Amino acid sequence: MSRTSPLALAFALASVLAACAPDPRVGERLPGGGAVPGTFSSIAENVLVPRCATTACHSGNPPPTAPTSLDRELAYGQLVGVPSMQSPALLLVEPGAPERSYLVLKLRGTAGDAGGVPTPMPTGDTLLDEADLQAIEAWIAVGAPND
Repeated sequence: MSRTSPLALAFALASVLAACAPDPRVGERLPGGGAVPGTFSSIAENVLVPRCATTACHSGNPPPTAPTSLDRELAYGQLVGVPSMQSPALLLVEPGAPERSYLVLKLRGTAGDAGGVPTPMPTGDTLLDEADLQAIEAWIAVGAPND
């Protein structure tokens, strides 16, 4: 009867664990490319419309797969002061409180900690870069004005 060497066993275990890891391209953050100003119009134009208001997700009225339309003309009214469908105790955007805004929790992938769906947005795409996240948080922190 042959004995499996500890080195071979460690290699086999490492191979199994590596095969179970998620695809590293999904859910990566983009490197910081240039800060988006923390105004709603800039965030909508540079982040929400090109990254979220796609035909597969948050576009149209009603959108095909998501409850909230992020088309430019609808986004503000469907985000600010509106309860989250996934975690109704939280507003999608709570003016003055980015840490309690479900939008921020979804974008950062921490919504599961607040009783929501833990999948980060955008789903199946590269996550927003830190500069974009900080612009969104700064806009919410100053009261989420429709500017």
